[in-house]
Amino acid sequence: MLSERLPLTTVPESVGAFVDDVLPTLSSLGKRTVWCVEWREHPDAVTRLAAIADVWGEMTGAETADLHTFLRDVLDHHMPRLVDPESGAFAMCSHGHQAPEPITTVKRGQGVSSTAPR
Repeated sequence: MLSERLPLTTVPESVGAFVDDVLPTLSSLGKRTVWCVEWREHPDAVTRLAAIADVWGEMTGAETADLHTFLRDVLDHHMPRLVDPESGAFAMCSHGHQAPEPITTVKRGQGVSSTAPR
């Protein structure tokens, strides 16, 4: 399991293959979503995508796969946290890739503004 190797310092090949080959068949983006083609540069996104890929790998290796539960409990849970234009992992990338701001750089009482230059 990928979760045993946290923090992920590189993108495991299985996660890249999942995002490139499988994820586009399971999900699509709407008008109010943001995806960054440089998703590998977003540690928070890589971790969530690794979690999704982990469960997908377990499910597809199982004798009985429950696609409904995977969609409801895994994909529907994580995708908004990735693509939401206000608070998702790629929110700052709505006009091109922006390096993510590590949580350790935000001072107490200071939030990341949604009106920050992009």
